[in-house]
Amino acid sequence: MIILTKAAVCQTAAFAQEPPKGFRSPTGNIQCLFYDVSSVRCSIATVSNRLAHRPADCELEWGHDFGLEASSKEGEYLCVGDTIADDYPVLPYGESARHGAVTCRSARKGVTCTNIEGAGFELSRSLQRVF
Repeated sequence: MIILTKAAVCQTAAFAQEPPKGFRSPTGNIQCLFYDVSSVRCSIATVSNRLAHRPADCELEWGHDFGLEASSKEGEYLCVGDTIADDYPVLPYGESARHGAVTCRSARKGVTCTNIEGAGFELSRSLQRVF
């Protein structure tokens, strides 16, 4: 039996009406922001695994932010000096948010964002990967 609170129904309805500029996972650990016509940046606050190796040319924050554009052949790790954290609406588990050619799906195991080429990234506390 599934019980939806009034807030959950309103949040789900908001995604059905128009794409959000950003969203957060139900736990709040992952936040994503859509840019331009078809790109997304997601940030994961807490991870339990070892971060990917920092490239020598990155002197800023590394390993928690990921990006994807409509024409990308692979998602990418981002070297960033800012934050996208905001009070975005929750994207409930099992729901998707689409922005142009980029789609992000929320699941209990994390958030996966892909483009029409099949490239993207998958984020969870225990796994961060680009493909």
